[in-house]
Amino acid sequence: MNSRSHMAKPPGSPTPEPIRNWSTLSRTDQVEIHYHGRVITSGRIDMLAMDGSVLWLQQDEGQGRALFLHSDGLRVYRRQPSTKKH
Repeated sequence: MNSRSHMAKPPGSPTPEPIRNWSTLSRTDQVEIHYHGRVITSGRIDMLAMDGSVLWLQQDEGQGRALFLHSDGLRVYRRQPSTKKH
């Protein structure tokens, strides 16, 4: 598990809420996974159990795929789409 550095949120920006029901996530959603208040990884959802009990994540920065279990007490947050111009 690697730590990630994040830029501070702009003042007045809303605090994201964790996704409690993982079955509401979609394939290709960009997410961050938190454990005990720390970001442990981020990436794109690759596969998701219909009941929301597990998800496979294609991790950022070439870290490969990883399986996460809802029952492990993880918190998942959707990332906002990037507004960067390429």
